[in-house]
Parts: sequence; C-alpha cells; structure tokens
Amino acid sequence: MSGALPTFVIVGAQKCGTTALHAYLARHPQVSMSRPKELDFFVEDGNWKRGVEWYRGRFDPEAVARGESSPNYTAHPHIPGVPERMAELIPDAKLIFMVRDPVDRVRANWIHTYSNRVEHRPMREAVLEPGSEYVARSRYHLQISRFLEHYPMERILILEQDELLSKRRPTLKRVFGFVGVRENVWRETFKEERLETSARRRKTFVGALAARHISPRMWRRVRHQWPLSKPFEHPGMDEELRAEVAELVREDVARFRELTGREFSSWSV
Repeated sequence: MSGALPTFVIVGAQKCGTTALHAYLARHPQVSMSRPKELDFFVEDGNWKRGVEWYRGRFDPEAVARGESSPNYTAHPHIPGVPERMAELIPDAKLIFMVRDPVDRVRANWIHTYSNRVEHRPMREAVLEPGSEYVARSRYHLQISRFLEHYPMERILILEQDELLSKRRPTLKRVFGFVGVRENVWRETFKEERLETSARRRKTFVGALAARHISPRMWRRVRHQWPLSKPFEHPGMDEELRAEVAELVREDVARFRELTGREFSSWSV
C-alpha cells in the first residue's frame, strides 16, 4: 500500500481563493499538496471510481500534513454525497472552507464557466435559472451544514478571501497552525498575488478540446495563446441583477453569520 490519505481538505467555495491557498500551502516544507489541485475524488462522477489506492497515491506519506483542494465538494445538491463519502474514508480530516461576498462570487463563477466554454448563456439567464448552481454554491450555510453532520465545527476553518489578500502573513500563520505544521514559515513567493485577473480569456473550441487531452500544468503554460483562447469582455452585474441574487441568498447569509459568529461586514448582503 503506497501513499497516504490527506489530513485536511479545502472543500471550497469555488472562486474564493482556493487556488491561491493551495499554492501557498504547497510551498510549506511540511505540507504535501496534491497534483493536480482539484482531485474531485469524492465526486461520484469525478474520480471516485478510480478507488482509494489512486487517491492515496496523490500524497506524500512522509509529510506532516497532506491536502487537496476541490471546490466541487461544496456544490450540493448538484453534486451530492460528498460529505458522506469523505466522512467514511477520512473521518479525522480537517476542512477549510473559503468564502467571499456571495453576490461577487456568483459573477466570478459565471466568468469562470463561460471562459471554459461550459457556459454559453448570458449571465442573467444563467444565474437566475430556477435551482441555479451558481446561487447554490453561494449559499454557504447550506453547503457547510452538510459537512457539520459528520465533522465538528472545531475541525472546520472558515476563511474569507479578503483575509488572504489583505492580511496574508497572519492568515497563513493561522492556516498553518490549523493544519498542524510550523506556523512561522514565510517565503518571498507568498507575496505573489495568485488570483485570477481580468485578463482571463475564453477557450476556443480548439482550446476546449486541447485542455481535455493535456495536463493542467501544460494547459496553464499555453492557455493564453491563439488559437486556444481569445479575450472576452468580463461583464459586471447591473444593480437589478445584484439585488435579485442578493435576495436569493439573503436568508442563507443570515444563517451563516449566526453559525460562524462573524459579521462579514464588507459583504453586499
């Protein structure tokens, strides 16, 4: 039996800084982070069928802490059964759940899926569709409460994206302590902004085909080149749409604030 199971998992939310946190953690000498980042192992239609030995093989057994980051783990009800599978296999794991303004997250999510040619509809039509996955992923209480059926709150770290942006050193110190490695580790590369920018391009048909047949690392090297991708305008959310999305998540946001005891005062909801 080779490899080892993870000791912690970044479970989401999508477009809340999970890629940046994964990269920072990977630079800690006591941490082994999976390659690729998003293993989607506990997704039934993802890599669950590959089996536990495949999953164990993604991690260094010698590392003090081992982790992966799959935002699809918090996409209930569109991707069901994740907490149950996770609790059965890694019941002692710690979880990190990253959040941001839920309305801003919906917009970023649409830009992400549109750029990947997964989405073709205009933003309003896509995000206001009844049962919209965009809205569901921004219902943070809904998502994390399902994990709380299996994991105690003290083993779940709620992290706001802005904390990683504006207070990176103390935030990383807190994350390192949470996953059980040396806290006072700092590298110059931690100063790098590792968040996606307005320069994000949309895959062409050729790019979408190529991305399915090359490694994620190779795709990152070539993704900005024509004919694999092209620039596109990143639309904002008009006030009417922002208000409609805010109303759809308002009750969940109130419950999330109550659960966490945090104000999230910068949020628009």
